[in-house]
Amino acid sequence: MDSNFQTLPHICTYMASFVANGAYILEPTKGIGNLVKALELKGTVYAPRDFFSMPHQRFDWIVANPPFSPMQQGYDILYQCMEMSDHLIFLLPWLSLINSSKRTQAIKKFGLKSVTHLPRNAFQGSRVQTCILEMAKDYKGKTDLLFYDLLETEGQ
Repeated sequence: MDSNFQTLPHICTYMASFVANGAYILEPTKGIGNLVKALELKGTVYAPRDFFSMPHQRFDWIVANPPFSPMQQGYDILYQCMEMSDHLIFLLPWLSLINSSKRTQAIKKFGLKSVTHLPRNAFQGSRVQTCILEMAKDYKGKTDLLFYDLLETEGQ
């Protein structure tokens, strides 16, 4: 992913708001560290340089904005993280939910609690529509659809 498309601090704060206080958290795709900074207010954060070479271990929460290019790498990270935690918060393209029934079923089977729609201008210069998935292992309830209002949060 181009470094110009880093997660903005107010979106990182929103993503971190799902995480329970005192958690042991993995941020597998740290970029320049905006998400790590927001997560450090919630607990202990582990952010490896290379997710694919780190030891396989369990975390209370995993929060990530994986690469969109190549997108398969982002999906590989998602699937591996499903084995490493019962609580995931992932920022992904909307297409992650609608262009593959196999992937959609895997996400729903894991447990999809909510989908937060991000406005198109959440990543200036990007043409990729994005969303934040809140996932909890074995969650079988209704999936909430939320809308993130960028105008209300700018400058926070």
